[in-house]
Amino acid sequence: MLAAGCQSAETAHTADLSDETPTPIRFDARPVPTLLPRTNLYLFFSSDRPLYYREGEYFQYWHKHWFAADDLRGPWNPITPYQLPDLLQSVPPDYYYDNFPYKLRKEN
Repeated sequence: MLAAGCQSAETAHTADLSDETPTPIRFDARPVPTLLPRTNLYLFFSSDRPLYYREGEYFQYWHKHWFAADDLRGPWNPITPYQLPDLLQSVPPDYYYDNFPYKLRKEN
């Protein structure tokens, strides 16, 4: 039982979530995901910001907050870092987007 005025960990993280909705994602080319080797995480290199996909869910980092959606068009819902795939929890949001080996990128 929580004492009056105390917050659970879940409530505390929810308070940090952004009320803003991300702008639509722009693509330089057809949005084709690239599988990160030895993972189940995909990355879109043609997007205007880091965009990830795993098991039917898209993830993007926008204005210092993570968002998730079931469709590229949204709606995008704010999430906590704990709701991200494990690979994204321990690195900066653009780590894989900026550091993916050049030879493995599929240029369109």
